Amino acid sequence: MRVKVCGIRTDDDLDAAVKAGADAVGLLVGQLHASADFILPGTACRLARILPPFISPIIVTHLIEAGPILDILNKAQIFNVQLHGGSPLKDVAEIRDKIPSSGKIILAVHMINGQAVPDFEPFIPHIDALVMDSYNKNTDQVGGTGKVHDWVKSSELAASSRVPIILAGGLNPSNVAEAVRIVHPYGVDANSGLKDENRNCSAKLCRDFVRNAKSEFLGK
Repeated sequence: MRVKVCGIRTDDDLDAAVKAGADAVGLLVGQLHASADFILPGTACRLARILPPFISPIIVTHLIEAGPILDILNKAQIFNVQLHGGSPLKDVAEIRDKIPSSGKIILAVHMINGQAVPDFEPFIPHIDALVMDSYNKNTDQVGGTGKVHDWVKSSELAASSRVPIILAGGLNPSNVAEAVRIVHPYGVDANSGLKDENRNCSAKLCRDFVRNAKSEFLGK
């Protein structure tokens, strides 16, 4: 069970995620939709440099076209990327071709009325994982919505997927164990459910989230 804490903006956010035992941190760069968590490529680069070993930095972006996304990756010197903006297949293929072989591409799909949008099958040869997230049309949020989706449908997709499935969307310390039990994902990813009233990562919420996710996975 891998756990990603997303929406890292500051040294304190990073410290909370690291001390909680997160396996990855999400750094949001390149905004098109509603979110209060976006930072500059230089900030992402600096935060990634102070990460301890064995914790992966991941650029999370709303941008769509390969060129601007590659520009961000090069500026941040981070080549793990979560595509949350609906990039066309040709752009995903271009990113795959131009990042180092060690770089990982995670494609976001949104669970809408029990269906994964977009159809991800054509993307499979070019990506390393899928993140299943929620979408809030009313607030124009493509992530960090605080809303769960249909975990039963997600579990069906996770069981048949040819790439690892990361579950996101409304996860928090109180529901992540149930989510893991139902979906059996490769990993879980949370943002708003780990923030305090000031939109900072809560050390306690991060710690409880990681513990509950991994304990359920291990059957403890």
